[in-house]
Amino acid sequence: MLYLTRCLVPLIVLAVIWRQVSQADSSETTKEKIAIIGAGAGGSSCAYYLQRYSNHSYDITVFEKNCYIGGRSTTINVHDDPRWPVEVGASVFVKVNFNLVAAAREFELKVQSYGSRKVRGKDGLAIEDLFGIWDGRKFVFMQCSESSWQSAIKLLYQYGTSPVRAHLLYKKTSTSFLALYSQDYFPFANLTEISRSRNLTNITSETTFDYCTGHGLSAGYVNDIIQAATIVNYAQSVKQIHALGGFVCLAVDEALEIEGGNWQIFEKMLQKSGATVRLGTEVSGIDTSTKSSGKWNINIADSDKVEEFDQVIIAAPYYQTGIGGVPLQIKDAQYMTLYVTLFTSTKRLSSTYFGLKPGVPVPAMIFTTLPDDEQAGSHVRPWFNAISIIHYIPDRKEYVYKIFSPSRITPEFLRLIFDKGAEFSWVYEKIWDAYPRLDPISNFSDWKVDNGGIWYLNGIEQFISTMETSSLAGANVAALIVGANNKTVVSVP
Repeated sequence: MLYLTRCLVPLIVLAVIWRQVSQADSSETTKEKIAIIGAGAGGSSCAYYLQRYSNHSYDITVFEKNCYIGGRSTTINVHDDPRWPVEVGASVFVKVNFNLVAAAREFELKVQSYGSRKVRGKDGLAIEDLFGIWDGRKFVFMQCSESSWQSAIKLLYQYGTSPVRAHLLYKKTSTSFLALYSQDYFPFANLTEISRSRNLTNITSETTFDYCTGHGLSAGYVNDIIQAATIVNYAQSVKQIHALGGFVCLAVDEALEIEGGNWQIFEKMLQKSGATVRLGTEVSGIDTSTKSSGKWNINIADSDKVEEFDQVIIAAPYYQTGIGGVPLQIKDAQYMTLYVTLFTSTKRLSSTYFGLKPGVPVPAMIFTTLPDDEQAGSHVRPWFNAISIIHYIPDRKEYVYKIFSPSRITPEFLRLIFDKGAEFSWVYEKIWDAYPRLDPISNFSDWKVDNGGIWYLNGIEQFISTMETSSLAGANVAALIVGANNKTVVSVP
């Protein structure tokens, strides 16, 4: 009997182990398969929140046609030196960007104030303290090495109470928007409906100029100060961009960045999600032939490979993806083409070109606005959207410049804005569709663009286009997907 027991115990143990392994294998194979197209802020956040809300219940594959994570958040190293990374795309976020701030804290990334690495140049002037707004012929506003209260007095003197009114409107709008993070609203099934319920549609349906002047702001303040912000952030004038987009541009308090590049937030999100990330892999089509069985086939460009998924999340501007095979009800949103030019020089910008007296330093951060006659339809306008010094490299005695412009910056233009003899030891150019046209709008794309299980994140970009709102869209769609399968309580940070 004792012998029999000794023989049976190992067999029983093996049977239990086999059963557990079989159950584990079965659990793995029955995980719902989700494809995410795009590894930017939206796609990375969606993968992260899908697993966070469901305790890693999904088998996720992320397809990214570029060879890097981050989408429009990407960096380039000046002179290929990792000590001097520069954001080519999305540069900053702010403290009320709850998703990004919480993720940076969780992943123990180093958050620093934007521009904190700027140092004094060889001329002894603090780079970050020199600021001006240029209309193509003159500076309409300048602020040089002044304290915050001195700046406020100067604004009030030049524009009356408009700065105060603008701040109050921004705070009111911000409060309405931040409600989207609360349990009372999140997750929200329809962006149009929640926009109306929070009185945000009133703001998105008017241009920034009309809304602001209708609420008591002077035309001069809107054209000079707010327009400088809308041009540098979205390459659009206050008579084009809707008012919610205009107010987003005023959210400059306590601007933050991740040391080494903001893209690291999204890389960490994907790592935490456990998703399979396929970089350099472009999705060419979504096959509808298996829709009746509740499945979707993903076709890979330049390949005969087909992969099957239960749900598909498109996390990139749809009409830029080239995806075919399935008719989706997605509005064709137009995007603004932006030229980003980075270069280094030992010289500062020409005082003569910018109408200053010889020896007077040109502001190291120049935003642009349109002259009064441009508002009336004249063709006169600045050649660039913004020029700024973003670093000073002591061992090379060089300034690192960044220019945003609507067209290519030529060597002739660089020679024009610098005095004779200036040389440029390093130049880098990136051309891309950086942000959407934010025309006045009152109806937004649905999250679910096919009831069989295709979702679209980038409709939120016609509402607000930022890293944070893309992340919010990813979290929201993740919550809708998880919530449809169980009653788990989901929330954003």
